[in-house]
Amino acid sequence: MSANKLIQLIFSKEFANRVYLGLVIGIASITPGLSGGVIAAAAGIYEPAIHAIVSVRKEFRKSALFLAPLGIGAGIGVLLFSRVMQELMARARFGVLYVFLGLVAGGIPALVGEANRGGFKLKYLLVVFLAFASVIWASQIPAWAPGQSGEDILSSVNVILYGVVLAVGTTVPGISSSFLLIHLGVYEELLYALTRFDIRVLFFLGCGFAGTGLLIVKLVEFLFRRFRGPCYCAVVGFLLGSMVSVFPGFRSGLGLVLDVFLFIGGAAVSYAVTRIESRRA
Repeated sequence: MSANKLIQLIFSKEFANRVYLGLVIGIASITPGLSGGVIAAAAGIYEPAIHAIVSVRKEFRKSALFLAPLGIGAGIGVLLFSRVMQELMARARFGVLYVFLGLVAGGIPALVGEANRGGFKLKYLLVVFLAFASVIWASQIPAWAPGQSGEDILSSVNVILYGVVLAVGTTVPGISSSFLLIHLGVYEELLYALTRFDIRVLFFLGCGFAGTGLLIVKLVEFLFRRFRGPCYCAVVGFLLGSMVSVFPGFRSGLGLVLDVFLFIGGAAVSYAVTRIESRRA
């Protein structure tokens, strides 16, 4: 690829759109109760991203062009918005959650369409229910306090394990990495380390994430290839369960009006993105 074509690609709407999606995925990954995989699925890029990762050796150029903007956006979302998300969740938790709920809801129609592409089957409803119930069950597990010092919590071995948790939450829709880290009692310590750009923590976190992510991605790609309809139904169930588990309730007065507009806005953006991605597919 020539330098001119590469520059044109970087400044194209398609590249910018995927950077934006990666940004939202990265932010969702560090937001308690949300999942990067959920946002990817809602935006219609979950399966294409999984395929691009699995096919990176055979189709390196194509996969790299698809994954690079997502990776750039996700990196920016995690590293630069860690502190911002701390402040937003503390000061405007309702608004943040309603935006993300809208983003998830707006992507569900496209996922339902994918699930029924080969025809609707009654057993799909059971898959949706089981996936939905599994997320609700997981959200009820009580948090665990490790009883360790800050240095022990962020030891190299432990940070690798947190990378494993991040990989699971990023690649499996409906499983929130932040939620799991909170339940392990390490979320705040890890988030603080990210805001300080701790190189050691970032390195070992990346090791755990990359190693586990590749294994999970291969399994997920196999399942989508063999059981496309049930897999998409499971994703829909995961999304619905995630929405219920993070639903913050209703406010009154102007707060309620603002939340409704934020939800509608998030849903509209997500729906538009899925339409764009489906036309490119």
